[in-house]
Amino acid sequence: MQELAPGASLQRNDLRLALFRTSNRFFYLLYVLKGLLRQKWNIRGIDLAHSDKISCQCLPASLPRNGNPRVNSRIFVEADGELLGTLPAEISVVPDALTLLIP
Repeated sequence: MQELAPGASLQRNDLRLALFRTSNRFFYLLYVLKGLLRQKWNIRGIDLAHSDKISCQCLPASLPRNGNPRVNSRIFVEADGELLGTLPAEISVVPDALTLLIP
């Protein structure tokens, strides 16, 4: 994972976020390839950030045009490759909640 999220570490008390604000599949592929090849990259619509908490929710612009405020339950949430559920979601770090023994 270090290749896909440079700066991520189990020894940090925060999350390394990969923010994808593009629907261009070529940019996703380029991000993965450059990460695996450990190349520097600057891809429009893809950014990295550190945070101790993130809140994800459906934007009003993405609600149905018929005015029904029902949230789209088909927007899935994933963390570290694991499916967590659907929006809305809040993910946070609890410092020192787990002790790792590293040889």
